[in-house]
Amino acid sequence: MPWDDDNVAHLRELWDQGLPTAQIGKLLGFTKNAVVGKAHRIGLERRPSPIRRTAVKPDRKKARSPIMPKLDFESKSNIQKEIVNNNKVFVPMNKNLFVSKIQRGCEWPMGHPGENGFHFCNKERFDEKPYCLKHCAVAYVIPEKEESTKISNKVA
Repeated sequence: MPWDDDNVAHLRELWDQGLPTAQIGKLLGFTKNAVVGKAHRIGLERRPSPIRRTAVKPDRKKARSPIMPKLDFESKSNIQKEIVNNNKVFVPMNKNLFVSKIQRGCEWPMGHPGENGFHFCNKERFDEKPYCLKHCAVAYVIPEKEESTKISNKVA
């Protein structure tokens, strides 16, 4: 869509109102870059960059005050002495969230989770495994032994 006299007049009005270039582009049906380019070509007043904002730097001499303000905790020293005298010291408890002291039973599922009567085996676990000895034998099969037993069965 080319720039015509109506669009340029509308661009000048919106530019003077201070609208962002992206919003002007949406209203006129152009891209933000097309609006910026046309504004530059017709000589509209430049705007400060929204990215490069020049902030007023504070005067360092004024920022450093020789008077130290009295803080709240300094005025409450009597209360702090009473707390120390009570000998109540908070000691945070170190808790390892990864190691649970609650020993659960075998986690082998019995049945389907959506069915009534679904439960876990709950027998005593074997070593550090999540299953009992019977279910460990099913869950942890060594592939080499399985292949060697198949071969020996076929030969015999």
